[in-house]
Amino acid sequence: MARAALSSKHPKEMYLLALTEMCQRFAFWGIANLLVIYLVQYQKLTDTAADTLFGLFTGVAFVLPVLGGYFSDKFNYRLPVIWGILLTAAGCFLFSTGSLSLIYVSLGLVALGAAVFTPSIYALLGSLYHHQHHLRDGGFSIYYSAVNIGAFVAMVSLGALGQAKHWHFAFFLAGVVQLFALYFFRKALQNPDLLEASKVRDKLKGKKQAPLHRHEWSRIIVICVLSFFSILFWMAYNQGGSSLNLFALRFTDRSVLGMEIPPVWLLSSETLYLILFALPLSALYVYLTKKKINPTPAAKSAFSLTSMGICFLIMVIASRHIPSGAHSASVSPFYLIFAYAFMALGEMLIAPIGLSLITHLSPHRFTALLVGVWYLCIGIAFYLGGIIAPWMSKLQKMSQFFNLFVIASFVSAAILFLLVKKLDKMRHLNTL
Repeated sequence: MARAALSSKHPKEMYLLALTEMCQRFAFWGIANLLVIYLVQYQKLTDTAADTLFGLFTGVAFVLPVLGGYFSDKFNYRLPVIWGILLTAAGCFLFSTGSLSLIYVSLGLVALGAAVFTPSIYALLGSLYHHQHHLRDGGFSIYYSAVNIGAFVAMVSLGALGQAKHWHFAFFLAGVVQLFALYFFRKALQNPDLLEASKVRDKLKGKKQAPLHRHEWSRIIVICVLSFFSILFWMAYNQGGSSLNLFALRFTDRSVLGMEIPPVWLLSSETLYLILFALPLSALYVYLTKKKINPTPAAKSAFSLTSMGICFLIMVIASRHIPSGAHSASVSPFYLIFAYAFMALGEMLIAPIGLSLITHLSPHRFTALLVGVWYLCIGIAFYLGGIIAPWMSKLQKMSQFFNLFVIASFVSAAILFLLVKKLDKMRHLNTL
């Protein structure tokens, strides 16, 4: 089945765009996934202050794309990608100075870079599949997995540098890797479809647009409903870089062959699963489409929430091995490793599928804006996740904290399953 996914003719520019975002993911998540540990160990901030700053940074980084998408739709899709690369690199270099007074400025530059980069690159990616809709979900899944190689390599390499206390070099390296994205993006723009997508934006500037049709409004509602449900998924997902990272640091046995591995290496297993799941899922979608039984985006979103519920159910079981009020423990790392597997499966069922849906159904003049709305919901979720994360150390039993995400995930999945048929009708696929 994996061979079928590879043999399907995906545009080569999809892989060049993936390499572009791979560098961006290396830089962004290189900062984000080390942030809490860096602030606690190097800058000596409290857990609550570090978790709150992490939630604020990731929240802002994913809220701002709605503005980035708006301006991309008004302007074009090429220059925002370039601006995003340069802003993120500048933020990484500034962060590498280690100055506590510059942290907000440097994190702001990284967040702003992500805001203008992300909506435009996904709008460009969607333009590659305008005549290959049957490959869209599979292509977006392969793309999403590929770009996460950047996050995985960042967690392993920069995590090792952080463990060795080479924090400044780690963040400087993140900025250098980000600049390599300029080369891959320039190569991708040689594709006529990508150039045409940008030229169309230039031609539409200043022109009065016709009102949206009823079926277009209906599709926008579907996008907004699924984006809203995604908030509960991403709020739980955000715990990976905050509460679960601290769980790995303080309550997990990280000894391997006499060495203590960095906590972020356990978190990197989630990204590794994303990479491993991509081809099988892409091939499965092609196979199920041929059989006419491929679950719709709404159904896949419901399954993703179910998978996240299982992830935190595993953490509930793990937390029961920790005495009430304990400040440290040596719980088996396999609890986190298995939990991250279900978190990754859920991510693969919601993130690339949601972005595929948006670039497929959205009116062309609002594509980047609606990608921004998707990321706005992620930003809200990440900010809320940052507020909730400190509860892990405040609640009397840690299992109570993880149960919050179990209940929220399963209940929202059940509601979404009930809405699947209605949402599928509202996509109006017969008018595409």
